[in-house]
Amino acid sequence: MSTRSIIIGVLGVVFISAFCYFFDGVIGQGLFISSLMPVAVYGTLILFLLTLYPLLCRFGKGVCLSGRELAVIVCLILLACGIPGRGLVQYLPPAAMFPHHDNRVRPGWASEDVLAIAPPQMLADIKGNEDRALDGYLTGLSVGDRRISPLDVPWSAWGRTLVFWVPIMLTATLALLGLAAVFHKQWVHHEQLPYPITTFTQALLPDENGRLAFLGNRLFWIGFLLVFGIQFNNYLLKWLPDFLIPIKTSFDFSAFASLAPALTKGNGMTLFQPCIIFPVLGLAYFLSADVSFTMTVTPFAFALIYGLFEMHGVAFGGTRMLGPNIQQSIFAGGYFAIVLMVMYTGRHYYVNVLRSSLALRPREGTDSYAVWGMRAFLACTLLFIIQLVVAGLDWQLAIVYTFLAFMVHVVVSRLIAETGCFMVGTYVYPCVMIWAFCGTTALGPQSLLIMFLVSTILVSGPGWAPMPFFVQALKLGDLYQVDLKRLLKWGAMLVVLSLLIALPCTIYWQYQCGAPTTGSPTTSWTRRTASFPFENMVEIKQRLRAQGLLETAESLHGWSRFAHLAPDGKQVSAFLIAMTVALIFSLARLRFAWWPLHPMAFVFLGGFPAYYLWFSFMLAWLTKLAVTKYGGAKLYEQLKPLMIGFIAGGVLGGLLPMLVGSAYYFTVGHPP
Repeated sequence: MSTRSIIIGVLGVVFISAFCYFFDGVIGQGLFISSLMPVAVYGTLILFLLTLYPLLCRFGKGVCLSGRELAVIVCLILLACGIPGRGLVQYLPPAAMFPHHDNRVRPGWASEDVLAIAPPQMLADIKGNEDRALDGYLTGLSVGDRRISPLDVPWSAWGRTLVFWVPIMLTATLALLGLAAVFHKQWVHHEQLPYPITTFTQALLPDENGRLAFLGNRLFWIGFLLVFGIQFNNYLLKWLPDFLIPIKTSFDFSAFASLAPALTKGNGMTLFQPCIIFPVLGLAYFLSADVSFTMTVTPFAFALIYGLFEMHGVAFGGTRMLGPNIQQSIFAGGYFAIVLMVMYTGRHYYVNVLRSSLALRPREGTDSYAVWGMRAFLACTLLFIIQLVVAGLDWQLAIVYTFLAFMVHVVVSRLIAETGCFMVGTYVYPCVMIWAFCGTTALGPQSLLIMFLVSTILVSGPGWAPMPFFVQALKLGDLYQVDLKRLLKWGAMLVVLSLLIALPCTIYWQYQCGAPTTGSPTTSWTRRTASFPFENMVEIKQRLRAQGLLETAESLHGWSRFAHLAPDGKQVSAFLIAMTVALIFSLARLRFAWWPLHPMAFVFLGGFPAYYLWFSFMLAWLTKLAVTKYGGAKLYEQLKPLMIGFIAGGVLGGLLPMLVGSAYYFTVGHPP
């Protein structure tokens, strides 16, 4: 890790942390941290390698960055990518401020006094300064083209809630960083998971001689120019609609939907509108056939089951994300089974790391970075649980909640390591699963609300979560023989730095332009999540009052809750069935080489990405089958540059709207 690579990496983290919300909420040309393969990082890397890198190489090796230095820069930036965007920070300001606004405009909230249930430190303090703190947040404080000063932000309204939330966010994120270090050797060296995105990154970076292998490969340029040309044309079409013709990458077969009513009943209409996502097609080419096959058939199977149940009067989905429903219970059962198998397959290694971290003699050697990672995980997890207890949650619930919250991050990290699927659409909320297994009376309104609010911050964005970035950074560092212990130390510092920069900058940009209130489902997601916890509270209080159980529910604490357990039979059954099926998939895959279905199906299942990406996975699966059958291993290797070109062209094409939008904004003064 050279000094200049560290400096560039840290500067990159500072830039991403400070301007992530600016690109998301002000420029509005797509999310800056777009997914678990962010175009802001990989698109910029490709642009640098194609333009500036060859120029730097002309000045000699002393000026030109080596492949290892570039890898370190990417690692440092990846370590912070899950912090400033939809993975963590952007949920906090709306969750702390918007409930005050909703309480004014939603009569049910005021009549049930739901804001009084929340511990005061979990919400912003607007007393005495409501006009600037709340109204200024909604509409923005700037007048005309004048930009506000950071001192114009009413920070006094935020001090109390930031003092509460920042330690919780830090301890949870640092615990996940330590956990990523614990899993690293098992996943990379023992199980040899493919890490497709990291493999793609390695293929881009220069070799020991500073040479970019892909620059001289004709197939790479064919794939790159084809995909980038399509995306460039389609983006230019928005500016010049009278002069260009769209090049379609999606197809509409919705006329055939009437032939499969069960699929359409199961929210499967999108299955009849397949589209080609070239980065997914390229990444899936590097996967084993069973993974691509599973990603292809899973959406159809789930939509069929979903539709059949709906046709027989059994509702799969729910009216709210933070409410119990069969669909989320199925997701949770699959997640739980995957975590069990992760722990089972690496049980010997993890026990040795745990023994070493507790200063006990391990049965075999362990790496120091994994030992310190385990210690950081244990310490930060304990602190996280203590903070939940201080907030008002019983320690029993705090332990269960912490396990389920970390489970979500571990499973999504496993998904990115095994499949490279950088879009995640299955949401598992720990609070909802605890609610389904315990019942409303046993938990009571305040405990439920505390878990709802913490879940809103920590697990509302699995497709941008911090831990998947951690595991990718460690894998890339491992490939380039970077000192992982040192990398993890820098990672911990960058997590803290990114959080401390991103939070005030996000709040500043929202007071400058106004917080998001409307928009597409993607752009308004953080706004909508802010209302979920208190919408639940209205229904919960009314139901408990009607049953005569409100006072009982509010008086229960500790072990006394277990005497009032009332599990939801449908949710528990769905959870157990999904867990059993996922375990069967996992064990069959370990036992039989021919087994065609991968347990990661339960992370893909019925989320939007499943319906959106299936066609790309199918094309990759069929391409790989045809190539290996008729061309053998030699042709398979020869076509890898073509697929890398597909990925590079798609990623750079995704960066294009951000670059043009930024140039337009700074030239004209408003977003395009």
